[in-house]
Amino acid sequence: MLWGKKLLPLLSDDSRGFAISLDLLLALIPITLVIGFVASDMDNLLFQMEDTVFRSSMDRAAGDAMSTLLETSGTPSDWEINGNTQIVGLAQLDPSTNTPEQGTVDPVKLAALTAPEVQQLVGNQYSFYFNASTINNSGTPVSLKTLGNSSFGSAKDVVRFQRIAQASQFKVVSSLIKQIQYIGGSRSFSIPTFQTSFTSNQSYDYWILIANNVGFTNATVNVNNNPINFNSTNINIAALINPNFLTTNSTSQGQYYNNTVTLNATGSFPSSMDIYIVQAPKNTAPGAITTRSVVPQPSNFILYLWLK
Repeated sequence: MLWGKKLLPLLSDDSRGFAISLDLLLALIPITLVIGFVASDMDNLLFQMEDTVFRSSMDRAAGDAMSTLLETSGTPSDWEINGNTQIVGLAQLDPSTNTPEQGTVDPVKLAALTAPEVQQLVGNQYSFYFNASTINNSGTPVSLKTLGNSSFGSAKDVVRFQRIAQASQFKVVSSLIKQIQYIGGSRSFSIPTFQTSFTSNQSYDYWILIANNVGFTNATVNVNNNPINFNSTNINIAALINPNFLTTNSTSQGQYYNNTVTLNATGSFPSSMDIYIVQAPKNTAPGAITTRSVVPQPSNFILYLWLK
C-alpha cells in the first residue's frame, strides 16, 4: 500500500446520489402519510360541516316558524275569517291597539290553522309535526291542535322546537273578572260589549259562563235587554245565548255590531264571581264550556322538523 496516496472515499459520486435519493424517499413517506391523514380528515370535516349547516338551517326554519306563529297575528290579521291567507299567525289581536298580543294564542286562529299553512312557513323541503296542548299538572292536558305526521320514519336528523304560550279551547269575547263582589243587597254590573255579525252567527254560538267563586245564589244576565236567568242549581252551568238576542243584519252580513251585557246578582257576604261571554263553534256541547276550556292557561307548542 502506498502511504502517499489519498484514501479512496467511502462512497463514489454515483453512490452519493443514490443515498441522497433514498433519504428523500424516506422523508417523503411520513409526508405522504400526513397528507393522506389530512385528506381523510378533510372529508370527515367537510361532512361534519355540511351536517352542521343542514342542522343549523333546520333549527332556523323551526325557530322562525314558531316565532311567526306565536308572535304575530298573521297577514292579513283576520286571515282566519276572510280566508285570504298570506302568512298565518296565532297571536291574539288587541282590538284597542290593533297589535298582536305576543304569547297569547287566539283559539279561533288556532282552530283555523291547517297543515298546508304550516308547511308554507317551514318550507317544502321539510316534513313536520306540530302539536299544541295545555299544561296541567293535576289532570290530563287538553289537546288543542295536532298537524302533520308524527312518524319520523328513517329521518337522519330531527329538530324539536318548543315554546310556551297562553291558550284555550274557546275564545272569550267579553268578560268581567275579579270585579263582581257582594257589597250588600243586589247590584247591577256592566259587562264590556262584544261584537257579532250575521256571518259570525252562522258559524258560532255564544255562551254565558259564570264562575261562581263563592256565595252568589241568583243572577240575571241581560243581553241587549233580553234576560237569561241563573239560580242556585244552574249558576255554574254555561247557558246558550239565543241567536235572536244578538244584533245582526242579514243585508250587511260582514258588518259587526255591538251587543250590550249587564248582570244583576244577589248573594251573601263574601260572594264573588267572574263572568265570561264565550264564542264556540256551532253544536259545541254545553259541558265543554268550562273555566278550564275558556280561561287561557300555559300551553306547550312543539314543532318537529326533518328533511323529506
